[in-house]
Amino acid sequence: MYVEHKLVRLLNFKCIKHQFLIRYSSSNANPLFEWNSRITRCFKQGDLRGALHMFDEMPQKNVVTWNCMISGYIRNGMIREAREVFNKMPTKNVVSYTAMLSGYAKMGNLEEARKLFDEVGNKNVICWNSMISGYLGNGRIEEGRALFDAMPAKNCVSWATMIEGYFKYGDVDEAKRLFVEAPEKSLLVYNVMLAGYAERGFVEDSFELFNNLVEKDVASWTSMIRCLLRAGELERGRRLFDEMPEKDVVACTAMIQGYLDDNRVDEARKLFNEMAYWDIVAWNSMIGGYVRNNRFQDALDLFVEMPKKDEVSWNLVLEGYVKQHDMISALRFFMDMPKRDQTSWNIIFSGYESEETLALYVQMLQEGYKPDQGTHTVLLSICGALALQVWGRLLHTCLIKGGFENDVMIVSSLISMYSRCGFINDAALVFHRMTGHDTVVWNTMIVSQAYHGSAIQALNLFPSMIQAGCQPDSVTFLGLLTACAHSGLVGEAWKYFNSMEKWNLIPNPEHYAVMVDLLSRSGLLLEAYEFVKQLPVNLPAYAWETLLSSCRVLDNFELGDFVVHKLLSVKPPNVGMCVLLSNTYAARGMWKDAAHVREVLEDLELKKELACSWIEINGYISQFVYNDKSHPETKEIYQQLQNLSGVFQEFIVQ
Repeated sequence: MYVEHKLVRLLNFKCIKHQFLIRYSSSNANPLFEWNSRITRCFKQGDLRGALHMFDEMPQKNVVTWNCMISGYIRNGMIREAREVFNKMPTKNVVSYTAMLSGYAKMGNLEEARKLFDEVGNKNVICWNSMISGYLGNGRIEEGRALFDAMPAKNCVSWATMIEGYFKYGDVDEAKRLFVEAPEKSLLVYNVMLAGYAERGFVEDSFELFNNLVEKDVASWTSMIRCLLRAGELERGRRLFDEMPEKDVVACTAMIQGYLDDNRVDEARKLFNEMAYWDIVAWNSMIGGYVRNNRFQDALDLFVEMPKKDEVSWNLVLEGYVKQHDMISALRFFMDMPKRDQTSWNIIFSGYESEETLALYVQMLQEGYKPDQGTHTVLLSICGALALQVWGRLLHTCLIKGGFENDVMIVSSLISMYSRCGFINDAALVFHRMTGHDTVVWNTMIVSQAYHGSAIQALNLFPSMIQAGCQPDSVTFLGLLTACAHSGLVGEAWKYFNSMEKWNLIPNPEHYAVMVDLLSRSGLLLEAYEFVKQLPVNLPAYAWETLLSSCRVLDNFELGDFVVHKLLSVKPPNVGMCVLLSNTYAARGMWKDAAHVREVLEDLELKKELACSWIEINGYISQFVYNDKSHPETKEIYQQLQNLSGVFQEFIVQ
């Protein structure tokens, strides 16, 4: 956010000034300064042992030394070690307390942060601002406001932080009220208002504020340009960009990002080439734009040209390989990365849809990385897709130990995983144990019950969801309609479908497709046909395939002809479609047409994929395909099948 960036620049300037004074306050270089700089450098490079070794070897330490250790540990997410150093400090100052406050706030442990805050005897405004920022950063805006109101003295950063917090959580009116009340409207406060309007898309309010500014800096211009770009007014944003008296790399990057978001990659590259100076963010924006617009070779070429790369640069190219489905190159590139972070692992995980991901997960843990929300979400999805319930349960245990049991995305993934593995009762248990359900979690549970054929349980969740104060969305109704479709509840389905208007929801093609599927499978072909004729949107191809299949089963060949032509107009032939058409023609005795469809299959070199099944035993997955004898225990398996056949024959005879 704007205030954070502004404060970082301000603190960096003060730090440089402080170091300059220390270094040149005497004729000889300050040895303590040199030691402290080396410790800070070690932490930045991730060399924690080196930093600790230097700290232990120092013949003399001052309060700056101890603060360097605290800040270094916090930067590396090691709050416990930072607290140990803090407790051992012979003398603490406000910087020590503020560093610990920020660390606890970053970890979400606001209770410990507040306890420390209350211990500080002579709090300065920076200490107050840090605690307020911690509350706002963790969504506890009311507590942040109470502390703000209790401040004995506020500066422009205090007002800017509070205004930014209200914008972040959508209370624009309160942000405006605070802006009006601010006794000193510095450029920082004005720029925060501009940035907030830009974030929320208040174009006209932004323009009015921008035009009233007597003094404008680069941040003011950039916020206004971003506001226009986010509102989709690219040309207007470019005109304002051209009017800027002075452009910096941030403004240029914002304009480049605007072109990239509008898929105008070549114009973005032209502006990129015109820049006098590129920082690493500009390089990464351009590479990311190429990756998102499927111009991976251009992204690779630019990556090679980069004079200096960071983790984001490498991750963008890795994402490009994964997006191209080139997992061999992706894994090779991943292994060659000079430094990987948790995002790198999550990207490589997302590219696999097999048990190889789990092997990589074990490697990640062995290398000391800590899985985050994204990691667990991807892994649970894979466990659900492959029905790896043993691995899923192991991950569930890790999630409980990691304190993720009330994380919305994690709980949704757990419910989905247990459901797809066939353990719907375990999915329900996870759902009921969670506190503070939101719409996403309710939807996941409804959809899970629906796909298990538990229509009554799925439908009963809906009134409970409304009573809990959650607003249903299009996914909610898709789950309800699916539940009705799987149980043939035509009347209930119509009731839910028609009630979407009450919630200001417009049915999308997926909702129409479920209704067509329900009507077709219920034998109501004419009703399905009449429904299809008046649709305001194009149906997905799979809905037409379902309707065609029902026409074949119910011998409604007249409607089948109409559906065939419609199906061929919305989707090029594939294996499933060709087999369905061939069977439809064969059912009508139209053998020449059926043979012609088979010829199309051969001409397009399309082959029907063989169905397969698999079983997980003790974490090992055995996969089986018809007539496949590649399994290492094939002989024993077929022997057991013969034994079972014999038992079955005896049972039939009896």
